[in-house]
Amino acid sequence: MSNNNNKSRAGVSLQESWASNISDYILLRRQQTHLAYNVTEAKANADSKQIDKTEQNGLFTALFVMLATHLEEGHTVLTIEAAEHEHPIQGQINGELVTLYAWQQQLLEMLATPILALIDIQTVTQQEDDSTAGLSLFILLDIMFGKRAQLWAQLALTNREKEILSKRFDAVAALYQIVKNTNLNSFIQSIHEHTLFADANSNVNNKNSLSKNNQPIVYQHINEPEADTQNIKITFWLHRAWQAEFNLAQHINTILNQQITPLEIAIPENLHEQQVMAINVANNNAFSIITGGPGTGKTYTVAQLVIALQQAAESGGDEHGKIRFSTDSASLALAAPTGKAAQRMQESLQAALDGSNVELQLQEAKTIHRLLGIGRTGRPRYNANNPLGEDIIIVDEASMLGVELANYLVSAVKPGARLILLGDANQLAAVDAGAVLADLCCIPLLQPIHAKLTESRRFSADSGIGKLANQINKTEADTQAIWQLLRQDKALSFQYVNTLQTEIAIDNKIKNSLSNYKILSNLTLSYHQYLNRVESLLKNPIEKSVPELVKSTITSLMQTFNQFRVLSAGHNGEWGDHYINNHITQWHLTKLKLPLGQNTWFHGRPVMVLQNNYELGLFNGDIGFCLQTGDGRSRLEVFFENKAQGIAVNLLNEDVIATAYAMTIHKSQGSEFDHVAITFDNSHARLLSKELIYTAVTRAKKQVTIYSTKHAFEKAVQTPTERNTGLALQF
Repeated sequence: MSNNNNKSRAGVSLQESWASNISDYILLRRQQTHLAYNVTEAKANADSKQIDKTEQNGLFTALFVMLATHLEEGHTVLTIEAAEHEHPIQGQINGELVTLYAWQQQLLEMLATPILALIDIQTVTQQEDDSTAGLSLFILLDIMFGKRAQLWAQLALTNREKEILSKRFDAVAALYQIVKNTNLNSFIQSIHEHTLFADANSNVNNKNSLSKNNQPIVYQHINEPEADTQNIKITFWLHRAWQAEFNLAQHINTILNQQITPLEIAIPENLHEQQVMAINVANNNAFSIITGGPGTGKTYTVAQLVIALQQAAESGGDEHGKIRFSTDSASLALAAPTGKAAQRMQESLQAALDGSNVELQLQEAKTIHRLLGIGRTGRPRYNANNPLGEDIIIVDEASMLGVELANYLVSAVKPGARLILLGDANQLAAVDAGAVLADLCCIPLLQPIHAKLTESRRFSADSGIGKLANQINKTEADTQAIWQLLRQDKALSFQYVNTLQTEIAIDNKIKNSLSNYKILSNLTLSYHQYLNRVESLLKNPIEKSVPELVKSTITSLMQTFNQFRVLSAGHNGEWGDHYINNHITQWHLTKLKLPLGQNTWFHGRPVMVLQNNYELGLFNGDIGFCLQTGDGRSRLEVFFENKAQGIAVNLLNEDVIATAYAMTIHKSQGSEFDHVAITFDNSHARLLSKELIYTAVTRAKKQVTIYSTKHAFEKAVQTPTERNTGLALQF
């Protein structure tokens, strides 16, 4: 069995078992409850037979597991649709002639994929190609149902894995019996009659009452007339995902209807038309969205609102004409999904205020979790019943908002306050389920409060990075134009990575492909200046007794470290961040003549925080440096930007800390670096998308180098991310 199959099997074990176990538990509890509350034995027996229908249970289990898998992949909904005059296909499955429409094939393939990924087709069918590619679903299902014992025999499974796959197999078989030789209307009718499915349209006046019916799956049935045909569509949510999207839409509508008093804003003359429009949108509406790429002036535009807010609270100036005031008297909250993004937001906003001749000390920007008081329980302290006190809440990097966190945020906005979302809708969607910013930008009702900024001041019209970002963003990426740009622009370069050392060239800049080891060596040398700074701190350790000196030292070290960064598509493989970090770590230890032992902590190790730690004041995305201190004991402590005190390494759990020479592109959101090296290859195919590459490219201020294969790069820029969400259905 191949390594890929082994990885797939592990994925099934981790991702599928919880959904199957929960669906089993729900069905069991449902049966026990019905039996416990029936008065007569005869009635109990009759009801028991009714609720224990194999078909009903199989339908619920199949959809629950599929929805759970969808949620793991970032989707909040599963939508099935069929055109009225769609033509089915026929085939033999287990000796039976079966008719299947596209929607039936979609469901069966989705549910069967984890099993199909494990099948060694070569062994079972004696064909040369050891792959399921190109085989029809009929053949694959026929193999599954007809040769189950043989399939199980070829898999080296643990008892736990056998249990999980057996449950999945039974779910596929049950779903097959339900959907074969039927139409979508009949399928929808069976959903409508099922007691564990809630119709989202059934209680228009009080949809929150759906939560009282203990129905784990919510559905919405829509008939869409198109020209001379009829489209039948049904959308499913797990109840929690539906509730989050429903509540989010309700709260946004509530905020939109709030009456606010516009602030008196003196529009600076240097703002262009789009920025003026964005200011007016945010000033005149309780809820507004401002989107734009890097350098389009989102933060500077919002700074004018902050200035107006302060001037409404205080007035007057000093003898030099500078406006002086503090945000202590004004109700302003700055927030972002990660600690790093919050820090970058504060820096950018402070720079914008300084540029406007305003002397103002901003309050600390916070993570959204910290702003809302979300602790270990996962529940927010601030909510609709206990709203935030601020009059203006500005959230940056809103593309990173998942639907649940967005719901918590909007529900905590007090009546009459402004909520402003800033972000780049072309960036990666949230790690959590949903694509809130992208969804909101497409909803017709919200177009009047959505301001788009397209004129970039970071990337001029001649900027290679800006041109590359624009090319990637096109609906249909022109790969020839992208290759030409990579050939011609000095700020851009592409280096092929490969396993076979073949001569490859796309231009005079790239004569032939370097060995992968040589490429890793080049990446390593890009941190040479950082290592020199770290070495000087080994000879002259940081003085903990002078807090301001500690801060300035770490700030300076951070500036050096941010001159270059490796951004990888994923963790695994030769071009994943784990391997690259290990390689650079060995170089680091060798150069500084540090012990090459098992201890993961060493002087100069750059680290990233992977989880919020409120006790230590650390947040997801924070970058710090492990340094030897000069207190006479040569202790190792980790120092983070804007903190005067170091943290002893034994207080930092290695499970929530990662070496940060290389980081995933996801983790880089909200950050900027002078030179970015982007690494990925064909093994990362499942992770690649144009949003991923766009996000990586736009982290760079001066230079981008891409290390990849031709196939992987072209696949990435031609593959838009598709998040199946139901937020638009709630408006």
